[in-house]
Parts: sequence; structure tokens; C-alpha cells
Amino acid sequence: MKASSDKDIVEIQLSRKVRSSVDVKSRCHFNLPTVTLVPPNLDDGTPFPTTYWLTCPLLVKRVSSLEAKGMVKVFDELIQQKGKLRRLWKKRQKTYEEERRLLQSSSEKIEPEGGVGGTKEHIKCLHTHLADQLATGKNPIGGTIESLIGGFDCLVPCVKKNNTRMEFNSEWKSIW
Repeated sequence: MKASSDKDIVEIQLSRKVRSSVDVKSRCHFNLPTVTLVPPNLDDGTPFPTTYWLTCPLLVKRVSSLEAKGMVKVFDELIQQKGKLRRLWKKRQKTYEEERRLLQSSSEKIEPEGGVGGTKEHIKCLHTHLADQLATGKNPIGGTIESLIGGFDCLVPCVKKNNTRMEFNSEWKSIW
């Protein structure tokens, strides 16, 4: 589905206006945005703690259900233990912070800190890890989350064109 603009679609998916440019890094099987790149500072200069934002309503609901079941704490405990997952997570935190720093413009006063979700030593938000995984394929926590929730399996798109404008598709349902 090619629409009037990705920004319009993302605003419909999020049910709010976005505060920066929209640079889509991942799309679903309907060619709708699922992850966008967010600059380190929004258009008004406000610092933003994460590089990739999950916009797909289906994936947002699925990840939210994992968080509601306490999976943030589970992942946080796993990365505190020595082992392969901790090493991979630490490595991604470092490369994420470096990649984010490269996005920083010289005119922005607040330099980004931390890895995925702006954290350094803990898991804060599973949505940010999945968004990073879908955008880059480099996030071990996001990869595990992706395997837990499955892929894109909507039967109809979440956003559709109605005459001349885009709108949320009332026929879209998330069943999980």
C-alpha cells in the first residue's frame, strides 16, 4: 500500500502527531510503516531517548502484553547474568550508542546517552528492543521478543485510504 505520506500513516497508527521527521526503517506485509528512526532531538529540540520507534499497532499490543506479564524484569535479570546473552546485549548497547551519536547534529545541545531506550545497565522497554531488531537485525533481546510474538499476520491493513484521506481501518483487529 502506497499512501499519501508515511508521516500521515504513522500519525494514524500512533493516534497522535509526531514531533520529528518520519524515516521508515521497517515495513509490514501491507507495506505500512512498522518502525521509524527518531532523531536524537525532536523538531523542538527536546531530547529523545531512543533511535527506533515501533509504530505497528499489532506489534505494540503484543509487546505490551509481554511487558504486562513481567517480561521486562525477566529480560533484565537475564542480562545481569554472565553469559552469551549479556555479552551480545552489552555489545549492542555500545554500538547503538555510537550509531546514535553519529545522528547527532552539531547544533543540538543535548548529546544522547545510553543504549537502547537510553539505558546503560538495564532493560527499560521491550518495544524499543523490538524496534531496534526490526530496523537493524542487531538486537539479541529484540530477536527473542520477535520469536515470542511472531511476525506480521494481520488479515487487513491497520490503515486504509477512504476517498482522498488515510484513516484507521475499522475492520482491522488484533487477535493474539
